[in-house]
Amino acid sequence: MAADGSEDGGPADAARQFFSRHHLIFLTIALSALGIATGVATALALLHGTSLLDAGLILACAVLAGACALIQTRHLTLGILIAVAPLPGLAVAASMSAGEAFGAVPLLAYVFGYAIAAVQANAVLVRALDGKAMESSAKSAGLAVGLMTALSLLWFWRGQTNDAAFQAVFDIAFATASVLLVMPLGTWFLRFDEAFVAEANRMRERRQRIFEKVATVAVPRWGASIAGITLILLALAWFGAEPAVSRLHIESVRGLAAASAGLVFLSATEACGGWREGLSATVVAALVCLMALWGIAVAGKTEPVPLVDILELVSLTLFLVFCGARRARVYRLLGDDPAIARLRAIEELGVPQTFAVLGGIAALIPNAFAHPVAAAYVAALVFAGAGGAALAPAIVTACETLLPRRRSVEELYGKR
Repeated sequence: MAADGSEDGGPADAARQFFSRHHLIFLTIALSALGIATGVATALALLHGTSLLDAGLILACAVLAGACALIQTRHLTLGILIAVAPLPGLAVAASMSAGEAFGAVPLLAYVFGYAIAAVQANAVLVRALDGKAMESSAKSAGLAVGLMTALSLLWFWRGQTNDAAFQAVFDIAFATASVLLVMPLGTWFLRFDEAFVAEANRMRERRQRIFEKVATVAVPRWGASIAGITLILLALAWFGAEPAVSRLHIESVRGLAAASAGLVFLSATEACGGWREGLSATVVAALVCLMALWGIAVAGKTEPVPLVDILELVSLTLFLVFCGARRARVYRLLGDDPAIARLRAIEELGVPQTFAVLGGIAALIPNAFAHPVAAAYVAALVFAGAGGAALAPAIVTACETLLPRRRSVEELYGKR
């Protein structure tokens, strides 16, 4: 009965399972449409002065990031979607920046879009494995893009580098829009067979064992310790970044920095449901910013500091922090204790946050040769991922230990 290899797990049966799992017909159609759209936008970008080297580097970073996405999901179609989702919007944005030097700006915009796609792919897997829907990351992404726009206006509205800032805003905004359009459309065609569900459940259990240890930051003792270490790192980064800060050539740097911190604090407080979450987002964003400046100072660059790149890194950090804080808020409103809510949020989102950063680091590898300053951003990306998964929840835990939270009526009775 196995003469044609169609039964008992033969080659024909395995082939049918592969095609059914990855839905290659619809994948071909979707990728063809994406390829045409991206090709047209890339052609427009090239006609407006974008170099072939910059376009090739973006494609190279997409290939490397796609390998990380495949490791994250163990699903070919979903991994490809994560990697290609930011590309159409990024190509469209490139055609709008005629004559501008790309630098690392579009690369970091791609990393930002990739992070959104990685979090959305996690929601797709949770829905497939558990049958429950997670809150969309669109609100967190929109808030991060809005803050990027506001910070760019704050720092560059009267500067000579405002063209680069507008380019960065366009890149991030269009990459985000592309992801928010491509991911729902692409994942609508996906089918997950029993073999994949069983394998994905085993993989999730293994990974959750790791993040159960990370989730101890929700315990007051460990949370206070990690928060203290974060403040020490912040102080060290402040002194390490001083050489790069002195080369910013911007008036009232300290005043602008204070205004930026206040803007982030107010926005995060409103979006995440409390001043503790706002404070944690502000501290982690400041840490990533100073780490990036420290890396630039260590690299010994003499050209003007690429502050636009740093704002993109801060936006990515805030997106990861917002995702975790908003997820914890959902559990808190459902009646969970705040510490348990943070623990559950870390266990659910720790994996996509980690792979978002790993994909970003992989994307930086080929660009480090063409844009050496990109190598200085690796440490900042590491702290961005750590901030979203552990440092920000630890700061919230420490604040709750010092100033216990008064639970609202909605939290007490489990109302949204």
